[in-house]
Amino acid sequence: MNRRGLLRDHPSTVLLMKRLGDMALVLASAALSYHIAYADGTGLVLAREAVLLVMVTMLFSFEQLGLYRATRSTRVASEVQALSGGWLLSLVVLGGYLWLRNHLDGQALKWLAFWLVLGWLATLLLRVLTRAALTVLRRHGFNQRSVVIAVVSDLGRQVAEQLRARPELGFSVVGYFDDRDAQRLPSSDGLPVLGTVRAMCDFVAEKRIDEVWVALPFRAEARIREILQALKHSTADVSLVPDLFQFFVLNQSLGEVGGIPLVALNASSMNGTARFIKAVEDRVLALLILALVSPVMLMVALAVRLDSPGPVLYKSRRRGLRDETIQVWKFRTMRPHYQAPNTYTLATRDDARVTTVGAFLRRTSLDELPQFFNVLQGQMSIVGPRPYPIEINDAYKDVVDRYMLRHKVKPGITGWAQVNGLRGALDTPDKMDRRVQYDLYYIENWSIWFDLKIVALTVVKGFVHENAY
Repeated sequence: MNRRGLLRDHPSTVLLMKRLGDMALVLASAALSYHIAYADGTGLVLAREAVLLVMVTMLFSFEQLGLYRATRSTRVASEVQALSGGWLLSLVVLGGYLWLRNHLDGQALKWLAFWLVLGWLATLLLRVLTRAALTVLRRHGFNQRSVVIAVVSDLGRQVAEQLRARPELGFSVVGYFDDRDAQRLPSSDGLPVLGTVRAMCDFVAEKRIDEVWVALPFRAEARIREILQALKHSTADVSLVPDLFQFFVLNQSLGEVGGIPLVALNASSMNGTARFIKAVEDRVLALLILALVSPVMLMVALAVRLDSPGPVLYKSRRRGLRDETIQVWKFRTMRPHYQAPNTYTLATRDDARVTTVGAFLRRTSLDELPQFFNVLQGQMSIVGPRPYPIEINDAYKDVVDRYMLRHKVKPGITGWAQVNGLRGALDTPDKMDRRVQYDLYYIENWSIWFDLKIVALTVVKGFVHENAY
């Protein structure tokens, strides 16, 4: 059992449980308050509509107020304030609705008052108990995020000391990385120096480290750049811990964990609530699309099977979220042929390896349809950066700036680059650089509406492209 990631590896499930718990308490408090307010046997005709309106409004307001973010970085006072605001907003909206419908009388106001108090107390108690449970779990080694610190500075050691003193925060400090030799390093605080900054990327990837915290003041800009350059192939979250006393009061936009200010340097906007929403969006759309295209897929499968010997489907090794290897499904478009290990030969125009049916499938992108099963498996998204063969990743990650940031999100079947005409051969760094810029724009500006826009553009512009071969 993975004690470190028991809850961390299932964020969507945790967020779903939070929402279900809130909605259950909204219903229970509504029912109890209703019986108190209408104890004389009368009732409100619009009671069911009213409860549904509050649930929808509350889900929206709780999302916007950040009540479904990780509790590691949320203060108790901030959570209580957001919870109170969500309840007040929801019941003010309901009061306005009842007033417009001429049902806001004394009993309705009594119901709203009792509902506000009971519901607020119930959802607050749920959060108190959740925090307490997480504190106990983290103190016993569960739900931990691993952290390495660069470098062994006074600031870095102060950060490590605070994290080790507060295990309930759920951060496990593995050690430091520093280029200085042992004679020049400060005395040991019990944490090992794991290697040089250059060795940090390989260590982070091999040990699956979650976060790298750079403990240097802003004035050490050159050194920070060197560290970021050393981590350019890493998909771990990288944060800058500024000088606690010099910067924390001046910059109120800084994040905070256990009193330690953090400046996120390469965090994706698709975390927490956003990742949950995108996961739901992907599954729903994938099921709908598969239901619509299943007859087409059956015909394609039959055509591939009759056109040339070999399997109907094949799996291609690609890089997915956090640079992990995934197997991407596609309809076979080439004749079976020998491929040397760790090599990949790009398809060219009029490639002799491509079958007759395969050429049609490539031009129309129908060979990509099986990837909707990758979406259902949670390995891919419908919209996202296109996954490239591992050999192409390795060839370009040292050439194209910020290339590995594409792997902060799941790869997609279609993407912002593709609907802007960037398809076809990747035989020059310039072509890859253009796609990466579009991919990073998508990651930085993601929203559900942006996803739907890309899906619509994919349909409107069609799947056929002259550079697809």
